[in-house]
Amino acid sequence: MRPKSRLSVVTAVASIGSLLGSAAVLAADEFDIGEVANPVPRGPNVDPPFSVRDQNPLLAGFGLPVAMPSRRGREFGASLDISWGSTALTQEVGDEAVLLDAETREARVTLQGPLSDRFAWQLQLPYRYTGGGNLDSFIDSWHDFFGLAEGARPLLPRDQTNIVYARLGARQLDMRSSASGVADIQAALGYSVLDSSDTHVMTWLAVELPTGDEYKLTGNDATDVSLVLAAQRRLGQRWVAFGQVAGSWLGESDLLPIEQRDVVWSAMAGVSVRTWGGLSLKAQLDAHTAAYDSKLDILNEAVVLTVGGHIRFPFGQLDLGVSEDLAVEHSPDVVFLIGLKQAW
Repeated sequence: MRPKSRLSVVTAVASIGSLLGSAAVLAADEFDIGEVANPVPRGPNVDPPFSVRDQNPLLAGFGLPVAMPSRRGREFGASLDISWGSTALTQEVGDEAVLLDAETREARVTLQGPLSDRFAWQLQLPYRYTGGGNLDSFIDSWHDFFGLAEGARPLLPRDQTNIVYARLGARQLDMRSSASGVADIQAALGYSVLDSSDTHVMTWLAVELPTGDEYKLTGNDATDVSLVLAAQRRLGQRWVAFGQVAGSWLGESDLLPIEQRDVVWSAMAGVSVRTWGGLSLKAQLDAHTAAYDSKLDILNEAVVLTVGGHIRFPFGQLDLGVSEDLAVEHSPDVVFLIGLKQAW
């Protein structure tokens, strides 16, 4: 297992902060919003969390929920969230071994709106690509520049697809070419438990339908059901804390020949601070329990830190973030996040 310097997180914060700061200046100049001290955006969340899913190619097909709204929106809303990640590792424990060298790109369109004073609906339409890419050179240069450990990356060919799982010396999964397609669609019904001036709490029942393909790593060929509790609280005029807990009941997948767990628990917690010109900075932790009974780190629990922020424009909101695997080699090395949100 490779050591990882936290310098990568610090430099990520600095880089994204610089990008968001530039966007805030441009927005203030173009739309004259610099004088708005604490603009409140429209939509279901006052300061929404990042839309983070574990982009581990071997787990991405399961219906683990992203951050759900904690407040029922009064209007129809739409968002597009793009996750671009890279994984390069080799692991061997006991009679199991895995080689995972691939990029993942996921585009997720989310539509949502109110049904009544208490109820809301949401529909998520994802498209996922798993295969070779062009992040390897950038990540190698990043590691070289900051003196970070590279793990298995120098031993693996650049921008290739190698997803291999072996047990008892026999290969059970061997994917050497790229695959893409529509992933599992998720439909959800939400109920507003509490909606005060400072605190918002919602419960969600989410059902992920088997519209993807298990062997393209876009689904698990089964129906997954999640029960979610999402909350958000304003802390003064500038700070917001948000969190979520969820239990997911997974349908049976045949992708890997090992014991799959029926229930996976997940949690999210983070803070957001409003700065200037519609700019907010965010830090967020996401974690989930293991989906398989395996001793391999990449098939076990994961803890992911995401840092970045968002800038609000009169016509919507732009999110920028980067995720790092705090539990090293339990999830992709790095995932870049871009989000666009709008409400009508």
